[in-house]
Amino acid sequence: MNIYCITLNGPAPWGFRLQGGKDFSMPLTVSRLTPGGKATQAGVGVGDWVVSIGETNAEDMTHVEAQNKIRAAEESLTLTLSKDDQAFYDHQIYQHEKHGLRVDGIPMFIPNDRSKKRLIEDTQDWQPRTGTTQSRSFRMLAQLTGTDYMQDPDDETMKRAREKFLTEIKSPRYARLRDWHHERSARALNIKS
Repeated sequence: MNIYCITLNGPAPWGFRLQGGKDFSMPLTVSRLTPGGKATQAGVGVGDWVVSIGETNAEDMTHVEAQNKIRAAEESLTLTLSKDDQAFYDHQIYQHEKHGLRVDGIPMFIPNDRSKKRLIEDTQDWQPRTGTTQSRSFRMLAQLTGTDYMQDPDDETMKRAREKFLTEIKSPRYARLRDWHHERSARALNIKS
């Protein structure tokens, strides 16, 4: 595990985005870097874990708490980060109940292989899409809301629905309903007594 500390001179933008947090049961990690941005120039890499923001331990921070802490930094932003070292994973040294570890007094996350794989998959899923494909997050949302079976109506269905509507508005029943509605609205607005 390669732990390092950087100080970015303000003001924002700092040139990176985060993902994860206590509320996502994932460590806070750098998910994107702005090319040529302050974070890139300081040597931050995508996938680096955030150990602390300023002097505050990031281990128990939610995503929003981390964002607010970063936004509050005006003149400078100090981050303690750690880069991935595969040998450290192989030892599987972490606390199972908190999924965290303290190395040399510095708190950090050591995720298991499953959470590391999820982090990589989530980052790859954020790439821009071509055509009509949907991101995994939208597919998951559709499954949660029960709308994943729904499809866009085809041209034939739309044509039949439009023909039915046009037929109905020409019917005497529609004319009576329209006249009743106009009269009722006029009374409600005190236009007609």
